[in-house]
Amino acid sequence: MSERVRVHKALADAGVASRRAAEKLVIAGRVAVNGVTATVGLLVDPAADQITVDGKQISSTGQSRVYLLLAKPAGVTSTVSDRHAEQTVVDFVPAALRQGAARLYPVGRLDRDSEGLLLLTNDGAWAQRILHPRHGIEREYAVGLVQPLTGEQRDLLSRGLALEEGTARLIALRPATSAETRRLDTIIGQGARGLHWYQVTLGQGMKRQVRRMFGAVDAPVHRLLRVRIGTLRIGDMALGATRRLSSAERGQLEGLVGRPEGRGRPDPAAGDGGLVVSVDGPGGSGKSTVGMRAAERVGYRFCDTGVLYRGLTWLAMTRGVDFDSADALVGLIPHMRLEHDKQQRYVRLIADGKEITDELHTAEVDREVSRVSQHAQVRAALLPLQRGLADGGRLIMAGRDIGTVVLPDADLKLYLEVSVAERARRRAAERGVADDPRALAQIEGELRQRDEVDSTRATSPLRVPEGATVVDTSDNTLEQSDAQVVALNRTAERDEALDD
Repeated sequence: MSERVRVHKALADAGVASRRAAEKLVIAGRVAVNGVTATVGLLVDPAADQITVDGKQISSTGQSRVYLLLAKPAGVTSTVSDRHAEQTVVDFVPAALRQGAARLYPVGRLDRDSEGLLLLTNDGAWAQRILHPRHGIEREYAVGLVQPLTGEQRDLLSRGLALEEGTARLIALRPATSAETRRLDTIIGQGARGLHWYQVTLGQGMKRQVRRMFGAVDAPVHRLLRVRIGTLRIGDMALGATRRLSSAERGQLEGLVGRPEGRGRPDPAAGDGGLVVSVDGPGGSGKSTVGMRAAERVGYRFCDTGVLYRGLTWLAMTRGVDFDSADALVGLIPHMRLEHDKQQRYVRLIADGKEITDELHTAEVDREVSRVSQHAQVRAALLPLQRGLADGGRLIMAGRDIGTVVLPDADLKLYLEVSVAERARRRAAERGVADDPRALAQIEGELRQRDEVDSTRATSPLRVPEGATVVDTSDNTLEQSDAQVVALNRTAERDEALDD
């Protein structure tokens, strides 16, 4: 008997779909194993079990791994199939390069109008490692503009710009050299002439990031060509050309990922060898308490991002800063810092050299924190700090927009659902007023008001993250909720180990 794997991995290995898409097929009830509808997480033996999709049996044999590099032309869609597109990227792959692969798919995307390097593979696990934002594999672009950038535009781009997902940053921005411009002329012909060319390097992966950033400073991109992915360069590849990656090229690219071999149970302070877990939920849902306890049990670091917003609220209150002035609030951020305790829990807040952690959970802060956290500029200014903590993994992070904005590519996303009445009861107990009906009613009213503000704000509204597991803890004890989160984390760790 061969090694047993999760059913979605078996589908990906057979070239049916990527792992994420394969899991959606399972959820939709389209997959059966030995005649029985499969469930998410089901272990199968690809060599012995009969696996079908929509009644058609899939084969796990004859699937050799394929790793290709395509120089995508403009006007081509970066998908496997699109009934509205005349051509997709897989149409450029010669049959000889497929080597019997039933299905190829792109590693990431280039939008339809952009050109340049794109990886193609049928190895879903490899694609996930290359794409993971934790590794920040650089991509370099040649950006063609009709007008040259002004000094002010270059300064704005270099400092970073607030987009809906957070602060978009460039690793590097410089004018193209004469040699680079001549190479572009060779690759794309006369279309390169008459444009002002810049070289831009990214480590982030926001959707259409280069075009959106340049558009935000009134410098629309006329031509966009990706010339480098990590250690891979376009060289003299013609647009539309496809070639196989050499083993040396793959090794160099995988070296940038630096995936640790063997997970074990490392020191959480090292911050490597584990998952990144997001825990979202409304105010008073217990996400911080549950996340902290779960992190301790599985040996992870923990971060409560709410401490940052509460600390900023406390600073604004004590200094008389207007809660509606985003600029003034952002100006307070350098005066505070988030620190961890001996258990690697980032829950301590220091303001002007004084620890104020114990002063952050008062009724006054509760009432005003939503006014502070609703500002896009504030959230963008705090985002790099939060994402920086996730580098290396082995972290549980709790907040209101963790799985949606801060860590949209978290390995495991959880959302704690609790009725507002139960949240009010728990908060009243924390404050020692559980037996006071008027205090309980006031707390419930405040929670309802904050839910309304958080869920309807224009920037990073509270919502269930895509792909998150919803955990209803309304009737749970703290120990039961803690046990659920720990169990989900350990299951996700086992899944990732199997997928590797």
